[in-house]
Amino acid sequence: MFSYIAVALLSVWIAFMILIWTKGGLRKGRKFGNKIAKHLGFTNNFFHSVLDNGTSGPSLQVLAILETGNLSVHQASVELGPSLRRGLTQLESKFGPQEMIENAKPVVMDLVREWEELQKNS
Repeated sequence: MFSYIAVALLSVWIAFMILIWTKGGLRKGRKFGNKIAKHLGFTNNFFHSVLDNGTSGPSLQVLAILETGNLSVHQASVELGPSLRRGLTQLESKFGPQEMIENAKPVVMDLVREWEELQKNS
């Protein structure tokens, strides 16, 4: 009995994930993330690694939501500032000081400062 319920739940979950994927949500998030990476001067893989390590949920879903909100690439970058800072900290704790991380810190800190200013003015 338990195995039938587990199979049914797994099937529903897979169907749901396929539905999300076909609607372009995750694919859309990846493309928007690549635009943000280019805007920040990061490689796509580095940006997505930093974001994956800095968000508590699925980073591609976060990106898709930001894009759906009709934010510019810069506005989305600012909104991601705190997550990117957490991601850089996480990656540095895993791999130690790395040139890519060090080069990204000033860019991310500028975003965080801009985000904090927006929070004060809200």
